[in-house]
Amino acid sequence: MLLSIGCLVRPEKSPSFKILSLLSFCVSIQFLSIFFLLREIYFEPLFLNHMHIPLAWFLGPGMFSLFSVTVRDEQMSWTEKSFYLPGVFFLIFFPLFYLAFPESFSSRPIDYFKLRTVSWLDVLLIGAYSANLIFYLSVVWQTRSVFRWQRLKEDAGARILLFVILGSGSATLVLVLAFLIRDLNLLFASVLGTVIYAVIGYLFQIHSPHVFQEIGPSMRDAYRNSRLDGVDTADLETRLDSLMKKERMYLQEDLSLGALSNQLDIKPYQLSEFLNQRKGMNFSKFVNGFRVAEAVRILEKEDGANILAVAYRSGFNSKATFNLAFKSVTGVSPREFLRKTKVS
Repeated sequence: MLLSIGCLVRPEKSPSFKILSLLSFCVSIQFLSIFFLLREIYFEPLFLNHMHIPLAWFLGPGMFSLFSVTVRDEQMSWTEKSFYLPGVFFLIFFPLFYLAFPESFSSRPIDYFKLRTVSWLDVLLIGAYSANLIFYLSVVWQTRSVFRWQRLKEDAGARILLFVILGSGSATLVLVLAFLIRDLNLLFASVLGTVIYAVIGYLFQIHSPHVFQEIGPSMRDAYRNSRLDGVDTADLETRLDSLMKKERMYLQEDLSLGALSNQLDIKPYQLSEFLNQRKGMNFSKFVNGFRVAEAVRILEKEDGANILAVAYRSGFNSKATFNLAFKSVTGVSPREFLRKTKVS
């Protein structure tokens, strides 16, 4: 809980700290709920005894969002934001449903383990933890190249990351297993194991803070390399150059990342990563560079050229987009460029 507050009040208002704050808060509530379950402590109104369930649905999406903003260097897409909808829904639904049907929350969390009963609340909680495992495995799969033997030997950050993943993954698996076989001892072991693992990690961070600073770069490097695994980048650059300079695909107004990647016989995310790594720009900036060059050629060659017509002939689908792209490349608007051309 202290970690959650610390991340929230940091002067850096980066998305990663906000996500870390959310994750830390949700984890602390899960720990409290297990403590109350083991001690058989209950509250009124009854729905408060189950409010850890909605927050459990935030853990998986939170881990995936943290991966997106720290490793992929991307903003959360609407698809990723939709992952939080179940948690938000249950957070609002629980108190409202309790007002209408208070008896629906009468089952105690301990009943699942001692009386072997199964309520709709137990199903929701197991579903949340299972969904978290899916999100977790997705992140591990996308960064799998960081755990190759050669990288582990050379990269201390990769070794620490492996320790973090094995520790948190094992604790989550034990937690899910505890609920599946209804074993209170395993439930206690999962919490105790997580606390011990966190303390070891904290102490090691104090002893060797520089090693932890290597985790971020290691993951980013591994992620980018894994996205281009199996791609002949030299051949890709040659074919891309041919499509843009000889076939002039940039003149297609509806040219998209997917359409261009299909022509190159690679995945859209691989083309995106290639452009970021090799060209230092995203797809839109890459294509607009060719379109602006084409517009400059037309404006210099044809006297009295109509700017709107030039925009469409260069592959742009609107004047506003054309003006923004033109000024970002040349430093002046199309009209100013045309005026300077006439003067010279």
